[in-house]
Amino acid sequence: MTCSAITSTTNQAAAGVTPGESKEIEKYNAYVGLNNLLTGRINEVLVHYFEKFGVDQQPIIEKNLSFIMLGVAEPERAVIDKANGYTPSQPAFANVDPVVNKLTPVIKDLLSVLDDMKAYYDSKGYVDDDFAKGKQLHTKLVSANIAYETVAKQYFIAMQKLGNEKREAELQKLKDADQQIRYNALKFMIDAEATALEMDEQGITAGNVLELDMTKFKAKYDIMTEDLNALMTIAKDKERIQKEGINSFSIENFVHSATEAKAAASKIIERINKKKPVSDSDLNGQFLHSTDGTPENFNYLLSKAVERYNEIN
Repeated sequence: MTCSAITSTTNQAAAGVTPGESKEIEKYNAYVGLNNLLTGRINEVLVHYFEKFGVDQQPIIEKNLSFIMLGVAEPERAVIDKANGYTPSQPAFANVDPVVNKLTPVIKDLLSVLDDMKAYYDSKGYVDDDFAKGKQLHTKLVSANIAYETVAKQYFIAMQKLGNEKREAELQKLKDADQQIRYNALKFMIDAEATALEMDEQGITAGNVLELDMTKFKAKYDIMTEDLNALMTIAKDKERIQKEGINSFSIENFVHSATEAKAAASKIIERINKKKPVSDSDLNGQFLHSTDGTPENFNYLLSKAVERYNEIN
């Protein structure tokens, strides 16, 4: 599952936020936090494991195995209960609230298996039992992951729809309030996420990146590139920064991250133009998110841009 992280809604007094809207923003942002845990750390842990052992019921076990099991830290998990706590709150998000309720126990089941696996691999338990427990845990993880992916997909679709509605409304609000820097920053994020989604919808990963439909991809990429150029220009306007009451350091950080994300998309185009597939060593390695010219690298850097965007103040 390669859906990217998504941006939270900013709670800016400059955009004229009412107390009712503030509660809605809090709830939405809690759901965004959950989304970004799934597409971020949980996805990273699963990809890292399945790249090594495969996704079939029986694991592929190499001779002389050396493996470090990644984990999801307790502080990162706080967003699960936080999001779940908002499901009864007003306003209701009719398409998302029921899915959060359904998703919470499924994520916890998945994390429970991952915790057992981390303890097993950290202690090198496979040396003691010749992988007996490792095989059992693998089968449990495959089943837990199938259940998780089914509900997580429903969540991503529901959040994407809700997110699009909210961000388009926010974009208009920022425009009306003459918040041009924030407007351009949000527009870049919306269009960058559309670029990532295009690859998701085509089922493109590092393994089949050369099969990307370039016409469809370039249509999204070109809009994102225009957005970045506009953002870079307006973010240099010191008077405008002061007028909008923006912290110059936070916008500078965001522009830097946005530039890196856009460059990662450019490297995908370069790889395709050179007809250069991703090497087997990279595909089998542990750091695909840092391999140039891959959707995984673009998604990783886009998630960093999301973090920087959410810090603009």
